[in-house]
Amino acid sequence: MNIEALSIDTIGLSARSTNALHREEIHTVGDMLGFTEESLLQVKNLGKKSVEEIVEKIKKYKLNAVCTERGMDSGEEKVFIPDNFDEWICEDVNKSVVREWLTENEIRIEALELLSARAFNLLMFAGYDYLYQIVFLSFEELMSISRMDEASAHEIGKVLTRFIRNSKEDICTYISEKNRKNPTIFDLLLRQDLHDVILQYVKANDIEIEKMGLSNRAKNRLLSNGYTNLSDIVFMERSELFRIPAMGNGSVDDVLRNIHIYLEENEQRMLAVISGDDSALWNDRFIREKILNLYPGVGFGGLSLAEILEKLDLPKQVTVERVKHIIGLLIADKELEYVDYRCYRVYGKFEDVLKNSIVIDDRSKTFIQRRLQGETLEAIALDTGLTRERVRQVVKASIKKVKNQYRLETGHELFDEDYYRYLYENYDFDKKDGAEWLGISVSVWNYLNLNDVKKGKKDLQTALEDHRGLEMGLRLKIKNYLNRNKIFVDGMWVEKRRSELEEVVVRKFCKDDVSFSEFIEIFNHFLRDEEIPYDEKLYYTEAVLRTRKNRLSDERFLLWKQNEQIRYYDIDGQDYSELLDTLNLASYENIELSTAKFMKDHAEVLERYDIRDQYELHNLLRKIVPEGSYHGFHCCRMPDIRFGEFDRDSAILDILIDNSPISIDDLVALISDEYGYDPRVIIANYLKNFSDYYHQGIYSIDQKQMSVENREILENALIDEFYYIDEIRRIYRELVPNADIEEINPYNLKNMGFQVYCRYALKNHSSLEEFFEELLTKDDIVDITAYRNRFAYIQSFSSTLSELRRNLQIIEYEPNQIINIRKLKRSGITLDMIQEYCDAAYEFVDDGEYFSAQSLRKAGFEAEMQEFGFSDWFYANLLISDERFSFGIMFGNMILFKGNERITTKTFITNRIREHGSIDAYDLMSELADEYGCIITEKREAIYKVQGTEVYYDKILDRLYANKDIYYAELEEGGF
Repeated sequence: MNIEALSIDTIGLSARSTNALHREEIHTVGDMLGFTEESLLQVKNLGKKSVEEIVEKIKKYKLNAVCTERGMDSGEEKVFIPDNFDEWICEDVNKSVVREWLTENEIRIEALELLSARAFNLLMFAGYDYLYQIVFLSFEELMSISRMDEASAHEIGKVLTRFIRNSKEDICTYISEKNRKNPTIFDLLLRQDLHDVILQYVKANDIEIEKMGLSNRAKNRLLSNGYTNLSDIVFMERSELFRIPAMGNGSVDDVLRNIHIYLEENEQRMLAVISGDDSALWNDRFIREKILNLYPGVGFGGLSLAEILEKLDLPKQVTVERVKHIIGLLIADKELEYVDYRCYRVYGKFEDVLKNSIVIDDRSKTFIQRRLQGETLEAIALDTGLTRERVRQVVKASIKKVKNQYRLETGHELFDEDYYRYLYENYDFDKKDGAEWLGISVSVWNYLNLNDVKKGKKDLQTALEDHRGLEMGLRLKIKNYLNRNKIFVDGMWVEKRRSELEEVVVRKFCKDDVSFSEFIEIFNHFLRDEEIPYDEKLYYTEAVLRTRKNRLSDERFLLWKQNEQIRYYDIDGQDYSELLDTLNLASYENIELSTAKFMKDHAEVLERYDIRDQYELHNLLRKIVPEGSYHGFHCCRMPDIRFGEFDRDSAILDILIDNSPISIDDLVALISDEYGYDPRVIIANYLKNFSDYYHQGIYSIDQKQMSVENREILENALIDEFYYIDEIRRIYRELVPNADIEEINPYNLKNMGFQVYCRYALKNHSSLEEFFEELLTKDDIVDITAYRNRFAYIQSFSSTLSELRRNLQIIEYEPNQIINIRKLKRSGITLDMIQEYCDAAYEFVDDGEYFSAQSLRKAGFEAEMQEFGFSDWFYANLLISDERFSFGIMFGNMILFKGNERITTKTFITNRIREHGSIDAYDLMSELADEYGCIITEKREAIYKVQGTEVYYDKILDRLYANKDIYYAELEEGGF
């Protein structure tokens, strides 16, 4: 590219400068490069500004031309280094290029090999790692570096100068290559092979000669000679324009200047079209106007990017990124404003339009301004000697004139102040609060009044749901206003009400047992730390202790137990299906138990639910099991529960009869084992009515003997190996008329071959564990539903079942359906294969990851075991035998976790939301169902479980956020 051949008409000089140079026979860039500032000052009609303009152009083209020279014969380019490189490098424009070269090549200060260790360390410790950071620092700037001394500063300057001088060939090579890569549109105009594509662009973005802004003479000369559009003349040079009849110097200059302006304004897009980007053919001004033309009728509603693209209906060559760029320019020009995912039209402020109005006099302006500031008609009338009515008329008429003027000039019907019109005319709120919280200044309030807008009556709380009438930013202000009587704690707004604050304090400070008296101190201290002024309606005082204690004990965010101890427990954040299934409350009838029995019999499950003692379990059951359910469930005094009617004395007497003679310690142990009662309570309270049977440390009751005949009848009927004592008594009554029930005692049952326990009898087995193991393993496939119901009272059943499952002797392949390992072995499945499956799953999932058998499968997990085609429930039960995994039943499915932690429904859902950052509520439901196999029938089930966490739910967007910071960040980022 021969830069020196460029005409000075095409390089953007002013007409004054161009004409002066032409008069001096300076017609090309090459002619111009030989001049200096001093020689240019000698040229006639060149003022100081013109000289400065030309000097800047000379510097620019020297930078471009000095480093590249094209051989006329060979066509090859060679790098040319200026004769006086040290002088060349002092030019600011050349310094910029050198700094750019250093930056792009990432040349570090280590390249200064001659630099002393001290100087190097001073730079390094001051944070200077690259040469571009220090290359042209002055001596004074170097001295400002921490601990820098004069000798080191001079040394750095000298070494830098030497390095740049030694790199001059590389620098000029860089400039040469850059020029080849980045030609200007004026360079490309000289290439005939590009004229077609340039002309294509100009025709797509053509300008009529009449609209080019030419002088009348130049315009008429072109039109009269058949030139109607810019595309007709874009390639014409000065000499060609002079050949047009009656076209003088001034007209030629005018035409060339306007062509140059067009090319400069469109250069980037023209270069893009030349590079093959067809989308650049479309004029930005055209797209810009189309965007602005979307807004009449939209008002303050705004448009999202998707809505803008849909309404524009642009050709596919116009990319979304380009539209975004144009929208960005409109925002920068304050034509549009971007808030909360949407673009809004910017309207003029009424006060500004009023100040600059030329259609009303100053007196009328003053009247309106005073009214906007809240002054009354009477006050203005008194000051001006007019009547109140006359002032009102002037104000009303003048406002109308200003609005008409604004409409004619802009095409807008709305002012910026009208943004609040919908809120003002629909909702009820205080003027002072509106100014303080919602941004409705006094002048805006009065503007609406002056325009006869009537005040609304709706409750402002409902405005939060009004997403059609109110944009999100304003709804956010309203939410903050409604939250003004709240405090922000752990990512949540909390009402300044004692009941709300109690939950916060329990959640934050009562993770372990805290007495009620300690809680009082913690609560009041928390309020003081939050700088909440003393208020007897908030703080704990002597007057409210009793009522607050009663209320707190019923709350569902804590467990209340013996000695007024409380502990935070999220009752509503868990799925209790596994717990209730394990306790099998439906199988209990006419019995009383201490929850201590459940703690002993089902320790593993209760540990998973983080229930630490019988008192916590008692309080939990009271809060999750309805009174009267499960055959008359009732919570007695802690820790006892009762089902239906129960005669404790009769129950103890039965134990005494069945085990007489028996020592007091053994009797107490049997009663405690059967019903879970505290041995101390049994001795102190429950044995008082049996003193007649007590003698010298032994309780004794004579056991009646059964006749041989009756024993044979009963023995022949008792064909099963296990019976409850009550069942045997019922059978005896049915078989023997007028049967004496006292004959059903250990003596007679033992004679029939039974081992007798407190409430049941067993034969043909040495222990209950042996009996249950045979029951659960004798068949290859067993439905244990009936067994769970029948043996719910007996801890040995649950423990034996758990042990067999843990050891993989039996596997639950569907709920309550078990298969024996021997059958699996016959099918080719071994314990080694199961272990390999568990190992593979452990390697596949990440530490701390929640998963299910279904999610594993969907994630692409493959293992040999899966080829057998069992259900996900089967594979999940294989995994829970591995102690490296934690698990829980959640939403009807088994959810596992890699690691040994207590997991709950709340921790699971919260984890999923945090993984996404934010997620739509229905998308979360779909993920839990599709990915994990959970069964969620209603959205509120999932949302309810994350209450009391940092998770934030926006009802309007129906979206869950990991915390409020993410919520606000998304609002700020928006949808573009």
